[in-house]
Amino acid sequence: MAVVVLGAGVALRYADALPFHFPLFLLAAGGSALTSLPLLLGPLRVPDPRRFAWLQLSLDVVLVTAIVATSGGPRSLFTFIYVLVVMEGCFLLSRVGGMVVAGLSSLLYIGLVVGRTILPLFDLMEPTETTALEVLTVFMNAGVLMISAIVAGSLAERYHLVQRDLEAQQRHLSDVQAFRDQIFQSVGTGLIAVDSDHRITAFNRAAEAITGVEAAQALGQPWESVFGRAVDLEAVRAAVAGADGQSQRHEIQLRRHDGRAVPVGISFWLLKSGEGSAVGLIGVCQDLSSIKQMEDRVRQADRLATVGRLSANLAHEIRNPLASVSGAIEVLARELPPDTTRSRLVDIVLRESERLNRLISEFLEYARPAPLTLLDVDVTRVLDEVLVLLQHRPVPAELTVIREFGDSLWTRADPQQLRQAIWNLCINAVQSMPQGGELRVGGRRQPGTRGAPELSLWVADSGRGISETDLPHIFEPFYSTKTQGSGLGLALVYRIVQDHGGSIDVRSWPGTGTTFTLSLPAVEGRGEGKRGRGGGAVLV
Repeated sequence: MAVVVLGAGVALRYADALPFHFPLFLLAAGGSALTSLPLLLGPLRVPDPRRFAWLQLSLDVVLVTAIVATSGGPRSLFTFIYVLVVMEGCFLLSRVGGMVVAGLSSLLYIGLVVGRTILPLFDLMEPTETTALEVLTVFMNAGVLMISAIVAGSLAERYHLVQRDLEAQQRHLSDVQAFRDQIFQSVGTGLIAVDSDHRITAFNRAAEAITGVEAAQALGQPWESVFGRAVDLEAVRAAVAGADGQSQRHEIQLRRHDGRAVPVGISFWLLKSGEGSAVGLIGVCQDLSSIKQMEDRVRQADRLATVGRLSANLAHEIRNPLASVSGAIEVLARELPPDTTRSRLVDIVLRESERLNRLISEFLEYARPAPLTLLDVDVTRVLDEVLVLLQHRPVPAELTVIREFGDSLWTRADPQQLRQAIWNLCINAVQSMPQGGELRVGGRRQPGTRGAPELSLWVADSGRGISETDLPHIFEPFYSTKTQGSGLGLALVYRIVQDHGGSIDVRSWPGTGTTFTLSLPAVEGRGEGKRGRGGGAVLV
């Protein structure tokens, strides 16, 4: 505005229509422009912005008064600039600032009329008489300034209130968005949002873990690029648009980029905007691997229970005639004349009968186990005893045994059956490494899935491993991949662990080895001693 006033004065000067002293007017207008120049150059860093605003407003009022005084006083064309200064005060310092600026401007403006007898002495204006009209004009201008201060101050107050409310709403919105993002990312179920074009618009961390695809790679990609074409989203969209608003649950085999197939369950809901219009779908997906494994274990347990009940009775019925046959063969061999061929055949019959009888005994031990004798057992002593017995058996020369357990690991178990389970696992591990390798036996105490502490025991080998086709059947009776195996060793281990209220897990990779992990309840009040007997890293 100072530049506009200065330009207007120059135009009046060249038009010979300037009724006042031009050099003083030029000085006042130029001074006003110079004082505003720092504000145009950039933001000022001042320690107290409010005090600086009062200083700036006071200086602006004085300079505007100088412009009015040097351009005719009550007859000045530039009296309206006072209104701009009043508005400046209102928006910088709210209503109070506007009222103070209006009052100061009115006093200075009225002072120009009162001082008309003084100003001519300084050659600031021509000596004239003050008329009633001029006095009325001055007081009306002063009233207009006060009214402008009131109106602009109210607007400024409302503006500041709206501004503060908007800032508070923005902070609240930012908090809500952060909270929403935290919930979205922290939920353990995969959440995937797709737009109307079936492109992924949201992808949380659980979805990354299930699919093996990072969110940065999935966002903006078509649904089929991540989940394939097993689910027809158009049909899903039509289903969720119905009365219940939810589609049927879909179970698919998700082929990850690493080649692993993961069973995934997905349910869909309609995604709506704030106005209620449908903008896409949101899918809730879950990794069903553990559920499928649990279902397989339940089915396996049912099969084993049925087979056990039937086979126990059958084995008992076979054992008695077998004993009779063996006895009859021995009697006949003693009564018949000596014959080398006959004696050899008798030996074969008796040996095979003994092997069959031993096999039936093992099966009866599996099918009709003896009652458990539960005691507080230090598992480390059981592991040590098994490894000592293992060292006195014929083992490969290149076999390395690594102990990975502390000084004390307590559980409540039948020591004989627990020793039998660990022994069977160690024997299988040694037999899987005919050329030698690394046998790792360990245990540790850890928090359980239900909050109670449990013991985790493992037997790991670096042998040939178990194929994917054999892995689901290794705990079934009489299922063995070894030519001389009875197929009851791992079945007995499974039954013993189940009888003790524990669980068994197996991880195997063909050509790299197998790890059996037993989870048993730990005894309360019993801790774990010093770790590291024999060295070695912990493998779970």
